[in-house]
Amino acid sequence: MLIDNVRDIDELDAVLELVFSTFPQLKNGEYRYSRSFWIEKMNELPELLLYARDGDTVCGFVYAWIDNGSVTIAHCGVARAYRGMGIGKTLMLEVEKRAKSLGYQSIALGSVEGAEGFYEKLGYKGSLLIQSEQHSIDELQSLNTSYEVIYTNVYDGTVNQVCLRLPIVDRELQLKYKESFPRCSTQMVFGKRL
Repeated sequence: MLIDNVRDIDELDAVLELVFSTFPQLKNGEYRYSRSFWIEKMNELPELLLYARDGDTVCGFVYAWIDNGSVTIAHCGVARAYRGMGIGKTLMLEVEKRAKSLGYQSIALGSVEGAEGFYEKLGYKGSLLIQSEQHSIDELQSLNTSYEVIYTNVYDGTVNQVCLRLPIVDRELQLKYKESFPRCSTQMVFGKRL
C-alpha cells in the first residue's frame, strides 16, 4: 500500500474518479470542489491531495486545502473493497502530519452521516452546522433548546448559519430542522487542533 500526494492531472483524475464513485451526489449540479478547483489546489499545495494506491488501483483519498489559515478536508473516503483495513485512518494521520509540518494548527471537515464515529476516534470534536438561505438566524436558533451556540454567521452574504456544540450526534434535532424548515441543511462538522 502506497500513500502519496497527487503530482499530475492523470493522478488527480484517477483519484477524482474514486471520489465521485464513493460520493455520486457530488457529480450532480453545481459543486464547489470541481475538477478545476482541485487542479488549482494541486498547483498551489499538492502535499494535501493524498491518495492510497494498491498496485495500480486507487483505493483511498483525502483531499484538503487551505481556507482562512486552517486546513479544510473536503473529501475523505476509501473504496468499498478496501474498507476496514485502516487506510482511512492512515490517510487522515498523514494529512494531519503534513498540515502540521507546513505550519497549520487546525483541521476542519464536514462528515457524511454514519462517519462521525470515525472522526471522533481520531480526536476530532463535533458540532452541528445548520444553514439556510430562507430562514433567519433567529428562526434557526428557535429549535435549539439544549445546546451551546458556538457561533452564528452569514456566509457569502446569503447563507444564515448557526453552529451548535454537540457532545454526540443528535439525529432527532437534525430531523426536526429538516421537517420544520424546508431547504434548511444540517451537517456534523468536526475540528481538531494539531
